[in-house]
Amino acid sequence: MRLLASVVGLALLVAQQVACVTPPPGADSLQACSSVVTRKEVRDLSPEEWSAYSSAVQSAYNDRWIDWFGFLHDRVAGVIHSNAVFLVYHRKMTRDYEQILQQYNPSVAVPFWNTLIDYQNPGGSPVLSDSYFGGNGNAASDNCVTGGIAGSWKLTFPDVHCLRRNFGEADTIKSWYSPEFITSVLQRSTAYSDLRAGLENTIHGLPHLSLGGDMNTMHSPLDPVFWLHHSNIDRLFSQWQAVNPDERTYAYDGTDIKNNAVSLNDHLTSTTTPVYEVMRLGYGSMCYTYSTIQAAGGSSNNLARRQKCIVRPSKATEAVRKLPPKLLSSYYPSFAKGGVVSALENELGDYDPRRPMSADGVVEHKPFVASEKMRGHMPKAGTLDNMYIKMMGANVTEVKQFEKMADEMVDALNSENYLSPYLVDLLEKE
Repeated sequence: MRLLASVVGLALLVAQQVACVTPPPGADSLQACSSVVTRKEVRDLSPEEWSAYSSAVQSAYNDRWIDWFGFLHDRVAGVIHSNAVFLVYHRKMTRDYEQILQQYNPSVAVPFWNTLIDYQNPGGSPVLSDSYFGGNGNAASDNCVTGGIAGSWKLTFPDVHCLRRNFGEADTIKSWYSPEFITSVLQRSTAYSDLRAGLENTIHGLPHLSLGGDMNTMHSPLDPVFWLHHSNIDRLFSQWQAVNPDERTYAYDGTDIKNNAVSLNDHLTSTTTPVYEVMRLGYGSMCYTYSTIQAAGGSSNNLARRQKCIVRPSKATEAVRKLPPKLLSSYYPSFAKGGVVSALENELGDYDPRRPMSADGVVEHKPFVASEKMRGHMPKAGTLDNMYIKMMGANVTEVKQFEKMADEMVDALNSENYLSPYLVDLLEKE
């Protein structure tokens, strides 16, 4: 059954991502994967899948692979951020980590943490519970994380220390970026460089800064949440490619850290891997896909090929589509055109921020309904501080541009008395 599922997943992936693509020189020599693993949202992992994943992660820690990836990322950090290389390098790095885990269990895939689900109250996510990845560090004990799969780890890079996190004041995390905003980023990004800037300066940076500790350093892969976070960033990149595979599978533009124009033939930093080898999921060593790509394909390859993907019938989609035409044109150009919109550029799903982890074995829970008290009160995302911006070598103007864009979008939605379907009254007991 596992092999059949892999073959079906690969068929859907090919139908969506590589149809009619003319590959660059060299890319046509890459072999199709005989099977692919499917990366799921971490809340969707079954008890057995969670056990297999956490066991593989512990084995990688025991064999010092966690320290190795922390060292590697720290070594190349200065050239893989705030430029065109960001998405493609981290795609390869996450896949390399996944392949290490598969040495312990071939069925394992790196899950993704869809932080959009938890955007209002990230610190309250079940992902950060002591049963899974642990929460904030103990301020009285060097900000050590004491719960979760890394609660007993002793890391050796850059020195011997526990896994650290530091949420900051009052043990809370300010809101992150919403499904509404990232849907806007996906729909407004017409070039790879647009998407890279839109993701790196928003949904990527804020979790690193907010979780603090090791995540807010250049050796951030020491935190096991790093991999779920970057799997999610890669998911959004992969979905953006799959919206228009003929034009986007090998779309790659912008400049590198030295301000030189990039090329698909460039070798990824400190590797012999040309960029084109990581652009096409399901080929070469990129033997994985995402559950969201599979779900968007429907049950018919022909349908997936003809319509790309069918819009998700969600409350948020319906609510956003009712916004004034001027707002739709400004923030949601695909919705503004009317008709069918690809689910791959629509993150407005029927998410439940209070849904428990599937690995808990909970089959049913109370249906989620957004609090009417939050109508017209959608929160704004936090901002990146100057120290983080400097560490990343980020373009200050670019960062502030996206923060301003996000704030203006929230103001516009609130002015229309919009109710984000993912908001709860945090003062109200469940």
